[in-house]
Amino acid sequence: MRMCAVVLMALAWGNPAWADFRIQAWSFDKDAPGKQPAGFAAAGANGSSGRWEVAVDAHSSSPPHVLARISSGSSGRGAQVIFIENTEAANLDITVRVKVIAAGEGQGGGIVFRAADDRNYYVAWFSPQEKTVRLDRVVNGEVKPLQDLKIENADIGKWYTLRLNAVGPVYEAFFNNQQFLSARDDAWEFGRYAKGKVGLWAQGSGTVYFDNVRFTAMDGGTGSAPLGGTDSTIITK
Repeated sequence: MRMCAVVLMALAWGNPAWADFRIQAWSFDKDAPGKQPAGFAAAGANGSSGRWEVAVDAHSSSPPHVLARISSGSSGRGAQVIFIENTEAANLDITVRVKVIAAGEGQGGGIVFRAADDRNYYVAWFSPQEKTVRLDRVVNGEVKPLQDLKIENADIGKWYTLRLNAVGPVYEAFFNNQQFLSARDDAWEFGRYAKGKVGLWAQGSGTVYFDNVRFTAMDGGTGSAPLGGTDSTIITK
């Protein structure tokens, strides 16, 4: 399910400013299980590692349906991306609920942003097994770490909130609305991925569930947004 709204918000960043930001949201509850959800397109890189499809989870944030990345097995560890169709942004705020079903090396899920394609992008993701949140840049499929943070109370089989805010060269990731990670990538200032695709990301040999995606594009606003986004982009469950 997709919902769209254009919202006028008063934002405090020094002096108050007004901005008209477009918010889109998906809960996947009206999409058919076993199929890719409407409005999303799976990318081709590492396609043999697994597949993306809507699944049933009675314990999801908003039951009954979730989006699942289902691994092809122990050999399916490669990172896979599914993009929101017809969507690009440079400055953005996106929140998603993530649940990693099984333990495994490098197992995790997250958010792709400012992507040129599925081999060149930025990603914010977390691994409950490694108890780490990471911000990485991927160039021609090669991971270039930007920053990482050790997190607490992250377990396999539980839902957590991951939120990413990107404004200019500064990126902020929030884990469960409690712990915070910030990174700066000056390569952005020289035009690398200045504006790009947005989507979800998963890797590892197990299944990863996603629910309650909420995306705010902040490029077309008439005002400015503070780092960290706005209250309208935060999922509190």
